[in-house]
Amino acid sequence: MTILLVNDDGYQAEGITALEDVLSSYGHEIWLSAPKKQMSGMSHAMTIGRAMEIKRIKENHYWMDGTPVDCILYAKRYEEGLFPHDPDLVISGINKGYNLATDITYSGTCGAAREAVLCSWKAIAVSSEGYDMHECAHFIARNLEKLYASLDLRSFLNINFPPSFSGEMRLTIPGEVRYLDKVILSEKRGDSDIVKIEDVVRADYHVDGYLNDMEACNEGYASVSSVSILNYSNPEGFKKLKEVF
Repeated sequence: MTILLVNDDGYQAEGITALEDVLSSYGHEIWLSAPKKQMSGMSHAMTIGRAMEIKRIKENHYWMDGTPVDCILYAKRYEEGLFPHDPDLVISGINKGYNLATDITYSGTCGAAREAVLCSWKAIAVSSEGYDMHECAHFIARNLEKLYASLDLRSFLNINFPPSFSGEMRLTIPGEVRYLDKVILSEKRGDSDIVKIEDVVRADYHVDGYLNDMEACNEGYASVSSVSILNYSNPEGFKKLKEVF
């Protein structure tokens, strides 16, 4: 299988290196298109208003001076062509830290996986909260056939490993977290206020009848969720619109 690796931690990060080492040892052909530097929290941001540098590291391995989404979008659309053909699969990660619940929205790791599906490439996002990166990669490699068989072009898989991983995974839905962040004044500079976020407070929500990704990880399991890329409809909101209009 030809696997394109991407991440949001930068092309030299531990997680993406572990994936390449392990997956190549299983006989897969590995390509890489990853950010030049740390790009966490970029969600689905892309570079539009400036030129961007693409640097060839070695054959079919590049870094880009842009976002995780750029690393997929530019690889797919660049008229000069970076890769000889489409990959069979995109794996984004392994991210350092969880990408659970509402954080899926903020995550550059998940943003790259989402963009891959929008480019008609099947994709998996992988994150680890302190569990050994190479062990995560081995788990992915051993289960890759089953994971790949579950993929379609309307969603990506989001996999998270807890620090004390039991060795088993659970199928989950993404949980829901609302952040009640406090923005405080850090410094006054003339007419400018220099501010920062402090005292991040979370409110977690549970959906009855379903195991969510946070709950699975808290119990020591790897969570595996299917995340839709374009499920923007809101039936309840549509009902309210009809009542008004």
